[in-house]
Amino acid sequence: ASLGLTPLEACRIRAVAQPELYRDAGLIGTSQIIASENDELGWKKLYAGLPSLMIRQVIFGSIKFLAFERASEAIFSIHPEFREATVTALGVSLVAGGISGALSSVVSQPADSVLTYVAKDSGGNLGVFDGAS
Repeated sequence: ASLGLTPLEACRIRAVAQPELYRDAGLIGTSQIIASENDELGWKKLYAGLPSLMIRQVIFGSIKFLAFERASEAIFSIHPEFREATVTALGVSLVAGGISGALSSVVSQPADSVLTYVAKDSGGNLGVFDGAS
């Protein structure tokens, strides 16, 4: 999924950062502009943010699953009767999902900032650790 998402993220970040330049170009036009900025890299420039995007996705997914399990366990340990009815079990899943989504978003935000920096400012040669500094 990250291979398909990376060029779209690069276009989205550019369109938000410089709307006057990219707004009228659309998705295809924006990707062509980014690819033509550096003749040596070409379309590879659209994938400059791939390492940081993959790190962000791994962090987000790991924290989300871990937090969901822990939140569900905590709620069920306090109210074991919630396991008995489908409606209350679904309510626990909903609450645990909200907690885990919020927590994983906060934890993965620094990686998202690096992705934005790499996609907006790099010439395609900037690595994850260079973007974080």
